[in-house]
Amino acid sequence: MNKKIKTYFESLGLSIQGNNAYGTIRGYEVSANVAMLDTVSPIKIHVNFYMPIQVKVQMASEIRALAYKHFVIDLDMYGVSLGFNDPLTVGKLLNRMPDMMDNIFNAFDKYEAKGIGYCPICGDMLQENSKQYSLDWALVTMDNSCVANINRSIVNENNSFDSAPNNYLRGTLGALLGACVGVVAFVILFFIGYISALTSFVAIILGALLYKKFGGKQDKVMVLIVSVVSVLSMVLTIFGIYVLASQNIASDFGFHSSGFQAFKDMMTIAEFSKEFKTNLLMTLLYTFIGVAYEAYSLNKSVKRQGEIK
Repeated sequence: MNKKIKTYFESLGLSIQGNNAYGTIRGYEVSANVAMLDTVSPIKIHVNFYMPIQVKVQMASEIRALAYKHFVIDLDMYGVSLGFNDPLTVGKLLNRMPDMMDNIFNAFDKYEAKGIGYCPICGDMLQENSKQYSLDWALVTMDNSCVANINRSIVNENNSFDSAPNNYLRGTLGALLGACVGVVAFVILFFIGYISALTSFVAIILGALLYKKFGGKQDKVMVLIVSVVSVLSMVLTIFGIYVLASQNIASDFGFHSSGFQAFKDMMTIAEFSKEFKTNLLMTLLYTFIGVAYEAYSLNKSVKRQGEIK
């Protein structure tokens, strides 16, 4: 954990473990996580409390109305998640955070959030046998019966997902259609002198969307199929462009061939061969950058929620 952030969390009375922190602030159970590579919210703080959902929505609107820059607040069944960032320096962010935290926690108090001693799910007082549960990086103390109810819902949802039909063929067709849009974007950019990872983003995002729309199940197989289709579509497109180009210019170099044979003949021309290999390499590089980034995001999105333990 960044030393300045660690010092700030310790000043709040939180205990530090790696990139996580845990403790209490103003009567609320709090967990924090630091991920400096996160460009949206490198500092996240989860505050556990119970509040009726309508009231929580109203409270969140009031906090958003404070118009803090580079700040996000998300609601969940356990309380709220706060995200902090500053595009310049950690120091500037930490200078802003005390005032931000005071006003945010004032809003919790104003709307009578039930903090420590109450279950954030049902709002009842916690029993002596209540346990602390780990939810990713956040720790939440909850009533055991509430956790049992949540776990039953999770199991039922996962069973329903597992038993739902999955049409790989139609899903793959959807991925191909999405890739076609990426190919069109690739060709347009290529002929104005650009090779960009943007086209791969387009191909895989639309591919995943249409894969699901056409009946494919949102699982890891989807990530694999959409990724492979996206990569192949870009690579085949660059080949197709140069095969067509070869057919048009082969006669200028004394060849009387067409189609793929024209391409093979033109590859004996050093200048043509160098240009093709360079553009193919650049296409592969940017395609893999785009696909790898989106595949990582997709892989996270298809992960099924496990039972709370």
